[in-house]
Amino acid sequence: MNSVKYTEWIDQYLQGELDPEGAVKFEADLKVNSQLAAELKLEMDLDRALRDTEMLDFMAVCQEAQQEVNLTRSRGARVVQMVRKYWYAAASVLLIALVAGTIFLARPGSYSNEKLFRMYYQSGDIEMKRSANSNMVEALMAYSQKDFTSAAKAFEQVLAGEPGNIPVQYYCGISNIETGNYARAIQLFDGIIKQGDNSYVEYAQWNLGLTYLANNQQAEAVVQFKVIASDTDHSYYDQAQSILEKMEAKNKNEKIFNNLFFLILPF
Repeated sequence: MNSVKYTEWIDQYLQGELDPEGAVKFEADLKVNSQLAAELKLEMDLDRALRDTEMLDFMAVCQEAQQEVNLTRSRGARVVQMVRKYWYAAASVLLIALVAGTIFLARPGSYSNEKLFRMYYQSGDIEMKRSANSNMVEALMAYSQKDFTSAAKAFEQVLAGEPGNIPVQYYCGISNIETGNYARAIQLFDGIIKQGDNSYVEYAQWNLGLTYLANNQQAEAVVQFKVIASDTDHSYYDQAQSILEKMEAKNKNEKIFNNLFFLILPF
């Protein structure tokens, strides 16, 4: 289990989302897995730090200090000394903001678009029948060997003669994700969805949302995951609900972080 998977597992444990059997397994692994124990401790320490009311109290003091500076300026008395005094306060607030920002960005529960993509994305094994088409044979072999650059090229050659071949569109889309050609992957998955009812629609919907994330199109990703989460029978319903919750938590963290910097702007 890699570090990203630890993150999700730790979150589920701390939020009480694990079933009794899962919780027992987590606690058993905790005793023998030093990396898991270290990451759990870091998550708990950071949560305590972020809830520390002393930081908020200090910021309130700094706000009062700024108001006093403004008053002193209007009176025209001891401007240089007061500005210097409260410049130190402003510098302290800036330091706090930078530290808090580092915590938000480094803590295991902080989800960037890239991190979410890597948590949920899986290319999967190819499931297509063999073909006499030489380009198809090349594409299938390259995909199986994880040579996604060659696979994408070969799939495109197949699509040139069979533009309506939905399985080829889908695996060509996956190959383009793997090579970082997100625009083409989005185009292919969107094409599958627009063709209506077929066995690849749900896979295309899910991977379209993930590709939006990988391409930093967060608004489009949210819309796509909400479409999936609105259908309780969808194969990726649970995953869509989970990723939307993490994206909401990410947005809250960003708002708090932005507010910290807004706090120091008057200085």
